[in-house]
Amino acid sequence: MFVHACATGYRSRSHFDGQKILENGSTDPFEPVGWLNRFLKTQQSNQAIAIDAGLPLIAQGDVKVSSWFPHKLKAKEEQANLLAEMFQSDAKLSANFEEAMKLESMSMGGNQNKQFTNLAKQAGKFVSSPNGPNIVVLELGGWDTHSSQGAEKGRLANQLNKFDQGMAALKSALGEKWQSTVVIAASEFGRTAAENGTKGTDHGTGNAMLVMGGAVQRSRVLSDWPGLASNQLYQGRDLQPTLDVRAVIKGVLEQHMGADQTTLNNTFPETQNIQPIRVLS
Repeated sequence: MFVHACATGYRSRSHFDGQKILENGSTDPFEPVGWLNRFLKTQQSNQAIAIDAGLPLIAQGDVKVSSWFPHKLKAKEEQANLLAEMFQSDAKLSANFEEAMKLESMSMGGNQNKQFTNLAKQAGKFVSSPNGPNIVVLELGGWDTHSSQGAEKGRLANQLNKFDQGMAALKSALGEKWQSTVVIAASEFGRTAAENGTKGTDHGTGNAMLVMGGAVQRSRVLSDWPGLASNQLYQGRDLQPTLDVRAVIKGVLEQHMGADQTTLNNTFPETQNIQPIRVLS
């Protein structure tokens, strides 16, 4: 499903602030807790992992969220036992090492390829593992198409192809679990409505989201379309936002994860007036 003319509560054009607000679910780029972590704090049975070299803001907070990324370290069993013995006197180091070894086991000997397709494949392996996490965070950069954006050919087409291949790899790795999976794809803001002088587009406002997976019951386009006439554009240059990204995510959390109204409002503070949109049926 495609969701058009959507945006967070952010109305400026900084990648850094926009990304922070997308991930923390607020209107304050300095809010240090991610919306996913706030959601997990209300849960008992859900576990998350970030496929990332570090822990992204969306997963940061009081609840422990694991992270994994391809690496070249090869710990043989003897070496692993020595390290476990070395760390046993420190409870925190011992717990972290045990968690790392558990993730290595779940990764099923994943290769060192850091391309998005392989990362998505590994995400599917983690979710498919016994006692594995049921929520995964993935990131695909490279969407800042200020030049040579193109349509069927160009930088945007190349990015969409990477995303398409990644989702195919995820679906294949999940197997039967794909039928109970929802994928939310979103970015920090949209692009300008008009092309610039270098055949690209600049930082905008109104955006597009994708909600997909076997648990999405029907394909459709969801939009309160505002139009692209000059007098309909936001600040005379951008697609006007008419739907809130948080309303879409709230709808997925409600329908797919069983979140109640209190949980949704704790996950996204100060959004009592933003009602969840049912996007799965």
